Amino acid sequence: MIFTITKKIIFLFLIIITSNVYGNDDNSNRIEILVNENIITKYDIVQRMKLNSILKRVEINENNYNQIINVVTDDLIVEKLKIEKIDEYGISFDKDEFDAHEKRFYSSLNYEKNAIEELLSINSVNYNYLLELIEVDLKWQKLIYGLYLRVSSVTEQEIFDLISKNPDIKEENAYDLILQKQLDLKSIKLINDLKNEATIEFK
Repeated sequence: MIFTITKKIIFLFLIIITSNVYGNDDNSNRIEILVNENIITKYDIVQRMKLNSILKRVEINENNYNQIINVVTDDLIVEKLKIEKIDEYGISFDKDEFDAHEKRFYSSLNYEKNAIEELLSINSVNYNYLLELIEVDLKWQKLIYGLYLRVSSVTEQEIFDLISKNPDIKEENAYDLILQKQLDLKSIKLINDLKNEATIEFK
């Protein structure tokens, strides 16, 4: 209950700030950023700010507002570029894959699904924004695995070195961690390449 009340206060402050910065709700669909031919509106930015604050349990205030806005806009730009690449390869998933990924997503944030849904409702955050975030994350992971898993390799020396530094790690887990790190680096490089090739226009 205390947590919920705190979030109400946080987002009351957020709504006041976003109203001052972005103007009236009448302009909520105003285009703020063009990523190639894909649009990001004022409403998208405000919704993602609220969503990120809930997921990361970060209080938005005057000191961190500009930093959070910059992070959110970059996240949205990257998301648009990811969707373009996902669509190019026709990546999809079935219900079981989504359910498993959704469960991992909430677990990684130490949240219960119903708790997040309640906070989204209290703070007027469209649930579809969270749904899209989870879906894009799943599809992007599948794309990265599809593109790079077969060309990635883990050596015995890498496994030995990791276990030497972390004796409690089992060999199988060490292999998975090293492989995931390689794939994460491939993902970062691909995102940077997409950003360098994209036409990004701030309105």
